[in-house]
Amino acid sequence: MRSLPFPMRFLLIAASLAIVSGCSATASTQAAFPSAADLMVKPRPVADPAGLTSEAALDRYETDLELWGEDGWLQVARLCRFFDEVGMPNLDCPPPPEATPPDPG
Repeated sequence: MRSLPFPMRFLLIAASLAIVSGCSATASTQAAFPSAADLMVKPRPVADPAGLTSEAALDRYETDLELWGEDGWLQVARLCRFFDEVGMPNLDCPPPPEATPPDPG
């Protein structure tokens, strides 16, 4: 007559194989948090008082201000998409910007 340890050994081996195979499943690669850069507030550009008399300096300030605003809205859109991915309800996020192809010239 066989002893009782053989079935117990078989069950232990089967259970350990099931546990090991469960460890091989791939984990989600979703980021746990948004990018740190997206959580930093960028300072608003400041106009140089001495340069306000120059048309070129005023144009440069307006361009800097517009780029600052565009970067801010892109940052908000990235955060919106992040929170949409983690399941926050009632979000209407813009799609990511299209990748611009490199200029062939």
